[in-house]
Amino acid sequence: MKGGSMKNYLPIVIGILVIIAAGFFVRQYSMSQVTPLSSSGNNAVPTETQEPVENISITPIPTEKKTEVVTSSAISLAISSPTNNITVTSKSLVVRGKTIPKAEVFVNDAETRADDSGSFSVTLTLDEGENYILVVANDADGNFSEKELTITYTP
Repeated sequence: MKGGSMKNYLPIVIGILVIIAAGFFVRQYSMSQVTPLSSSGNNAVPTETQEPVENISITPIPTEKKTEVVTSSAISLAISSPTNNITVTSKSLVVRGKTIPKAEVFVNDAETRADDSGSFSVTLTLDEGENYILVVANDADGNFSEKELTITYTP
């Protein structure tokens, strides 16, 4: 998962924002187009001496479209090593942890699968300086958990 997991949700978030904005503009535009009607037919605002038009049906314009957003439940995910915010002197780093059995596990660009007990390990090559590590575990039902680590490599 290069660049973080939020990249996967960006199209969904943009779609929801577009729907909300469209609903707002439709409401604003339709409200600016309303012209009062009278029985005289000249579109004047009814006064006390004029009879209001009786058979006008008004259909409310929805202000926003309700979009159902499905959220997933978190599954267990624990990182046993390395510890977050440490400095290491080795370019090679093994990320170990535990999640649910047979879960897919992504550690930055590396993909693996947890074993029957939920254990997993991935070896990464670090760049000099700060390295951001994102660990994501997910199951077949779309449930997931993620953990972020920052590891500093100083040769």
